[in-house]
Amino acid sequence: MTTPYASLMMREYAYSLIDLDGVRSVLDLGCGKGYDLHRIGEMLGPDARLVGLDGSEEAIEAAKSEVGDDRRCELILADASRPLPFADGEFDLVYSRDMLECIPDKDALIREVHRVLRPGGQVVFVHWDWDSQVIDGTDKELVRRMIHTFGDWRQKWMADVDSWMGRRLWRTFARSGLFEGQVCPYVVTSTEFAPGHAGYGPINDMEALVRRGMVSHEDYDRFISDIRALAERGEYFYAATTYIYVGRRRDSPGIR
Repeated sequence: MTTPYASLMMREYAYSLIDLDGVRSVLDLGCGKGYDLHRIGEMLGPDARLVGLDGSEEAIEAAKSEVGDDRRCELILADASRPLPFADGEFDLVYSRDMLECIPDKDALIREVHRVLRPGGQVVFVHWDWDSQVIDGTDKELVRRMIHTFGDWRQKWMADVDSWMGRRLWRTFARSGLFEGQVCPYVVTSTEFAPGHAGYGPINDMEALVRRGMVSHEDYDRFISDIRALAERGEYFYAATTYIYVGRRRDSPGIR
């Protein structure tokens, strides 16, 4: 499925928060199919080092196609929940999108991010807050239940799940005492229920909850029928918020 235009604009906003001055080496944790790594690479010079790490062999293979013959890129199959296979201070920027919720020991990963960053290096972590999706509908209780159940669905590649990860980015970094930073929000909205538009993918993905016995077939049918009816009348509305932690490595640990 084509990535929604609104989601691509969100990514561009996240890239705009990167201070490119002095960035020569980038680590993308949970690089997925390589889009972010490739796009950030387009913003950097020919001597930049671009490293993508992901625990999915399928994702790494897809990323190879995305980066093509860009010799600056190195793609590594590795588990981000284990110590990162890099030396201290190896990167100027560590970037990650929608990966942190999947890591059981999030504090350990944040310490590893601090370790592999050079002094003063940048960190940019992007994460949707799935539990705060906004979907208009006729039955409030049903819509709330669908959103919350979807947020709690731990998919096969996830070692952990946290539908509040977006709103918890701040506390996760703040309690480490290892970074100075801030959180920037970005809201995606859509009024059209169609492929390529925000909300179409997640709402249709909720059908998988039926196959897993997490919601009843009757509830999903009622939910999706209502969405389609609203869309036919031009009344469909969807919104979701992503939060972006932008910070720099502290040379000396701060007070928690």
